[in-house]
Amino acid sequence: MSATPDFTLENPAAAPGAPGAGAAATAFSRAAPLYDAEQQANPIARWTRARSLAVLAGAWQPGTRVLELGCGTGAEAIQLAARGVEIVATDAAPGMIALLAAKLAPGGPAAPLAARITPLVLRAAEAGQLIERYGPAAFAGAYSSFGPLNCEPALAPVAAALATLVRPGGHVILSLINRYCLWETAWYLRAGRPALAARRWSGRSRATVRAAWPETQIPIFYWTPGAVEQAFRPHFQTVRRLGLPWLLPPQYLDGLVRRAPHLFRRLARLDRRLAGTWPCYTLGDHFLLELVRQ
Repeated sequence: MSATPDFTLENPAAAPGAPGAGAAATAFSRAAPLYDAEQQANPIARWTRARSLAVLAGAWQPGTRVLELGCGTGAEAIQLAARGVEIVATDAAPGMIALLAAKLAPGGPAAPLAARITPLVLRAAEAGQLIERYGPAAFAGAYSSFGPLNCEPALAPVAAALATLVRPGGHVILSLINRYCLWETAWYLRAGRPALAARRWSGRSRATVRAAWPETQIPIFYWTPGAVEQAFRPHFQTVRRLGLPWLLPPQYLDGLVRRAPHLFRRLARLDRRLAGTWPCYTLGDHFLLELVRQ
């Protein structure tokens, strides 16, 4: 495999049914150079990623090929490749793919893994284009972590593509920003800002990629676990549901964790223990679903 991006949509914004896709790709490309440092500095982001990686690491054996939708700067692709998994790492943002390619280039921090990771510029909704390149049932599984699918106005194209690309018995692991977040609702109601408390409830909103860039807004589509499961039926069966997190606050409230680390360590233990129970997995900032191709 090659570390050079070699499959680029000429105009992602022009893809049918993709309002705002070009703006989102541009915004995330702009954020790419800052992404790793900000994630590493955020204790909630670190905790959440570790939880996600624990699920991903148990899903696939070394030597299997897995598709990632929305790879960002490649944090999970690199971790899985280090375990021997081959990753086709796709993202709609050319800046994210360029940063991952730089990590895999000679002299880069992940250069020894370059043969196991193929970075491609590709929207999740266009994953069906990979069928011609790789063939049906070419992947042992697929994953999308921390909300790339929230940039898609419809999940049916993604589900249809994965139903063809993923072999029977293959695992698909998806984590998305949840439509109902108990922490966010309570936080903004307490602050007297009801519009922000309910901003996700309609299923669609506009958001900034970084709080420091309020002028740059992109459309975001909020899904519930049930809506995602419905989109992936009848080809996939759900085998795990998790709040990710559900009791810890959203990442933008990481200052609370820094002010009361002992309290949040106790909350983290409870979060982990109950994350897979109803209604906990329906109330968090993100949720994770593990599906199996039938």
